Amino acid sequence: MKTKAPKGVKQWKLGFALVLLGGVSALAHGETPGAVGPVPAPAPVIATAPVPETVRARPLPIQELTARWVYQLLLAEIAAQRGHLGLATKTYLDLARTTKDPRVARRATEVALYAHDLPAVQTALTLWLKEDPKSPSARETLGGLILSQPNLIDALPILAPLIAVDRSSAGDDFLGLDVVLVQHPDHVHALSLAQRLTEPYPDVPEGHYLVSTLAAQDGKIDLALTEIRKALQLRPDWEMGVALEAQLLQKSDPAQAQNLYQSFLAKHPEAREVRLQYARFLVEQKDYAGGQREFQTLLQADPGQPDLLLAVGLLDMQLKDYPTAEEKFKKVLAGEYRDPDRVRFYLGQAEEEQHHWEQAIQWYEAISSGEQHPLAQIRVALILAQQGQTQKALDMLSRMPAPSSERLEQRTLAQEQIQRDAGDDQGAFDTLSQALATLPDSTDLLYERAIVADKLNRFDVLEKDLRRVIALRPDYAHAYNALGYSMAERNIRLDEAGDLIRKALSLSPDDPFIIDSLGWVQYREGHFHESVDTLKRAFAADPDPEIASHLGEALWASGDQTDARQIWESTLKDHPDNAALLATVHRFLH
Repeated sequence: MKTKAPKGVKQWKLGFALVLLGGVSALAHGETPGAVGPVPAPAPVIATAPVPETVRARPLPIQELTARWVYQLLLAEIAAQRGHLGLATKTYLDLARTTKDPRVARRATEVALYAHDLPAVQTALTLWLKEDPKSPSARETLGGLILSQPNLIDALPILAPLIAVDRSSAGDDFLGLDVVLVQHPDHVHALSLAQRLTEPYPDVPEGHYLVSTLAAQDGKIDLALTEIRKALQLRPDWEMGVALEAQLLQKSDPAQAQNLYQSFLAKHPEAREVRLQYARFLVEQKDYAGGQREFQTLLQADPGQPDLLLAVGLLDMQLKDYPTAEEKFKKVLAGEYRDPDRVRFYLGQAEEEQHHWEQAIQWYEAISSGEQHPLAQIRVALILAQQGQTQKALDMLSRMPAPSSERLEQRTLAQEQIQRDAGDDQGAFDTLSQALATLPDSTDLLYERAIVADKLNRFDVLEKDLRRVIALRPDYAHAYNALGYSMAERNIRLDEAGDLIRKALSLSPDDPFIIDSLGWVQYREGHFHESVDTLKRAFAADPDPEIASHLGEALWASGDQTDARQIWESTLKDHPDNAALLATVHRFLH
């Protein structure tokens, strides 16, 4: 039975033999044939290593046109065109072995790839790389082959000889492999392959860099640090290496990471990538002024760079310097930025933060489509609600389409916020319940309904929803905290409340509100002095009025009524309308 030709392969035509013979003639004179298109290869094309421009291609062999040679080439091509890929692959492999011609080996690789014959691909590609080890196409194909390997160690016999061909280029090879291997899902074998490949090259810093990145990906941070430090001993001022070491230190030892950034930048102030990484690190550490300073330094070196302008503008906003932020955003917008609606959204936020409601709405309404459009509509609705136009805001949101789960969540959360702010807790509860009928496992909606249920004294719903959140997201610290605190607030199951809050604290140890919850449990248990110490720590981290309310109550119970009054009175000056604080003061002082 005739096999249908694979899609993408040209059909046989009468003049094909003449065209093919023209290609054979070119091979005979050491040229690259262009008449016969390759069989498409389905593998991804990923470069395994950059090829230095100074490396000249190996001279192509001049082939003797024997009758046997021409016959095999014709047979292979006709077989490929008619879909007999097994015969085509075998014939091309025989030709590649006989001729040692990289062009024939390339064709054998392409046909074997299309036939999904992995052993043949490995054989053909090995021949191709042996005859032309610097070929970018061969290395790209190798990258795709590595990513497709179920067992990465199988790539070792191909890669090791390739790297050994030219030891002077081993560093480039290892950096290229880094690009490929970090994409492979098998982190354990990716690391093992890297270690075996780099073992013969202890004096090549890029080899240690490769092992370091893959060790970090596999969670072996100590090994990653050891390897990158070996690389930096060989090449002390290597910006790429310093950036990796600092990145590895950011989570385990932020102070050491900061020292590394600062010392390197003091010696190399022009190191753009390290400075950019340092600026982002400072922002992550909530040192917004420091991050702004580093981004500003980058901006001075490249004043027209829109992404840097945008980053500094966002930090200006974080530092509440809204006019300066707006100035930068408008510069970005004037420069025809690739995502102008994002910039318009930031401008709307800057105006909103200054309570310039009309200007904010104008910027939001200038966003007519795209990803930012629904978010802008939600912001407009929230502004209308703040201005007392609650029903208009809710009507606007109800007309918003919700084509995806994400959009439905966003719309629902905005609706319930408006209803809660208007004092309609039951309406907010009903809105969330309606959305949860469609999205029963939305942790954001479940958490919010639990908070509203608390206001409605529906502890049964609160507990059920928060336990569901914990089951769906075991690392969600605030779900544990909310459930534990609600028990402490009701003075029930205090042992369990304490366990839940300590679990939350283990997930988020510096959160002042979780620390406050722990202090409140201690207060409910009658451990007043311990409670005061805990609540003072929470209040020092965030002088929130509700934390002040708890601290004052614990101080009062421990006999320190003077300090309790002082805490309440000083906090009331800044938050005169806080309901929780006012209720506590009224209970104790009136």
